[in-house]
Amino acid sequence: GLLIYLVDAKHAKSIYEIDFEPVQSEDPEQPAAGLFEIDHLTHNLHRGNMDKWATFYEEIFNFREIHFFDIAGKHTALFSRAMTSPCGKIKIPLNESQDENSQIEEFLKRYNGEGIQHIALSTNDIYATVEQLRKNGVPFQTTVDAYYDMVDKRVPNHGEDVAKLKSQHILIDGNPEEDKGILLQIFTQDALGPIFFEIIQRKGNQGFGEGNFKALFE
Repeated sequence: GLLIYLVDAKHAKSIYEIDFEPVQSEDPEQPAAGLFEIDHLTHNLHRGNMDKWATFYEEIFNFREIHFFDIAGKHTALFSRAMTSPCGKIKIPLNESQDENSQIEEFLKRYNGEGIQHIALSTNDIYATVEQLRKNGVPFQTTVDAYYDMVDKRVPNHGEDVAKLKSQHILIDGNPEEDKGILLQIFTQDALGPIFFEIIQRKGNQGFGEGNFKALFE
């Protein structure tokens, strides 16, 4: 299950010096991939627990809700409530499945409880970042070709090279026609048990790729 640690930021030592031990990298000289901050953390919940956790973040950390999504595909569905910190720098979408056979339920079984499903990392050039991470040995999830056949219809006037998106298995979401921009994202394969990483580039869109969830599960 999930543990939340409260850390004294004014402590003489950093959290890394206190709670972590350095490990020898296989290749400490691997080129950087252009990742510069955590965009968000996704917290998967048991069904019926969303209000409880939203209240927890609101009352303990003064978070507030910024988005609520009821996302339904043909094969699975979920509720998602995105919370943000007072400074706006920490965003935590709370995800709750609407059925027993979803990816969320699979995560809860493997993780043995509720917890952080994935960590999203920001880049300003997702194509270069993904290319470098692949060279560094990071395995990514693949996307079926049929997804890219619908990109122009689903996200009109997106301005991206669909062939390039397809070649790197990068996903796209947004609504540029309503001045809400786009976002580009891709997910790694499981990295820490059932936990994985997301690489995301925002181009004016502040969502979390909810349109992709529906598109991939149609």
